[in-house]
Amino acid sequence: MKKILLIILTIFVFTGCTTVRKRDNYKISKHFTFYEATNSRMAKKYGIKNNPSRGDFKTIKYTAKRMEKVRDIIGKSLIVNSWYRSPNLNRVIGGSKTSAHRDGLAVDFTIKGNARIAFDKIRRSGYSFDQMIYYKRRNYVHISFRKNKKLERKQTFIKRN
Repeated sequence: MKKILLIILTIFVFTGCTTVRKRDNYKISKHFTFYEATNSRMAKKYGIKNNPSRGDFKTIKYTAKRMEKVRDIIGKSLIVNSWYRSPNLNRVIGGSKTSAHRDGLAVDFTIKGNARIAFDKIRRSGYSFDQMIYYKRRNYVHISFRKNKKLERKQTFIKRN
C-alpha cells in the first residue's frame, strides 16, 4: 500500500498536478513577473486562488518570451490587465471554456496612451500571434498565442464596446 501511495504522489509531483507558487517579484522573463501573470482583481474579490499548475507555469513562461517581442515591437512598457486565469476563476467571471487565458497563452494589456497604437504596430510588424483584439472603449489589447506557431491564425478584430 505504501508503494502505491508513493507512486501516486510521485505522479502528481512530476506531471504538473500540483500548483506553482512563487514570490510576486519572481521574474518569468526580462520584463515580466509572476505577479503580473497571476494577479487578478476578480480572484481577490471572490477569494479564488489563481495559482497555475506546473504545466501552465511552463506555458506562462513561454508566453512571457513571446510578450517580450511584443514589448520590443511597441517600444514601450506594457501594463498587464489579465494573463493567467485558473479554470475556477475563468468560470466565475464568465470566461469562455476555451479561453487561452486558462492556459496562460493570452494576455490583456494596455500602454500609457492609446492602446490602438500598440495594436497597429503589432499588426504591421508581421509578428505571429493567434488572435489579437483591440477593445476601443476600455483601451486595451488582447493577444493570444499557440504553442505551435504554425497553427496561429493571425486574426485581428476591433471591438467598439
